[in-house]
Amino acid sequence: MATNRERQRRIEEFARQLCEELGEVDGSDGDCWLDAVENRAVELGDAISAALIAQQSAKDLRAAEGSSCPQCGKTGRYTGDRQRELLTRRGPVTIAEPEYFCPCCRKAFFPDDHGDRR
Repeated sequence: MATNRERQRRIEEFARQLCEELGEVDGSDGDCWLDAVENRAVELGDAISAALIAQQSAKDLRAAEGSSCPQCGKTGRYTGDRQRELLTRRGPVTIAEPEYFCPCCRKAFFPDDHGDRR
């Protein structure tokens, strides 16, 4: 894992590349220049947040493959992914959640979240 200094350097480089790619900020919609810059930064931050949440949740949920039925404890059969919308502090994010079927209980279920992570 990258150190805080290395992570900060990568973030600054990524931000520089985005600034070059997106060009000048357009404040013609009535916002002052600083508001326009901040609005762009917030939009980009929200998009990055959503992508990180979706990617990390997919990785964590894939680790739960072969999940046990919450009712009987037997291993369920993977039946595919279901799109699920989560409401985060940064807005809605859609994740792909693996769905399982328990032939004993004859019910669909989803893997647990690996316990409370607060």
